[in-house]
Amino acid sequence: MTLVRTLALALAAASIIAPAARAQEALGDLTLTFPDLKAKQGQILIAVFDSPQGWASGKPVRFTNASAAKDPAAAKILALPPGSYAVRAFQDVDGDGKMATNPFGIPTEPYGFSRDAQPNMGPPSFAAAAFEVKAGANAQSLRLN
Repeated sequence: MTLVRTLALALAAASIIAPAARAQEALGDLTLTFPDLKAKQGQILIAVFDSPQGWASGKPVRFTNASAAKDPAAAKILALPPGSYAVRAFQDVDGDGKMATNPFGIPTEPYGFSRDAQPNMGPPSFAAAAFEVKAGANAQSLRLN
């Protein structure tokens, strides 16, 4: 009788754990690389957005940083639900935690967007920078100008 009960408990535990494991497998990991940095100093501050609304309001779903001293600089964002994402990043060369700008508001520290979307009198649209994250490994390369 104890063998039957042990097997029943093991099967019950497996049925509880299996959906959680399957849900984890359905998530995507995103590796971001930043090749050809002009200055190998400071941090790259990275904001990840999952909607045009978040992009427009400046409210990322994830925020991380990467050392600019590594070659290439890279960051890994784990466990993203599959979907459309866009990334904004800038290299904080002077270490003050803010993007430095000139008196006209033009950035003086390197910055960039996913899909190397180009700004036009402001940041590009979410659609211009958006890419798909699928379950498993995903990668994007961003050039900072």
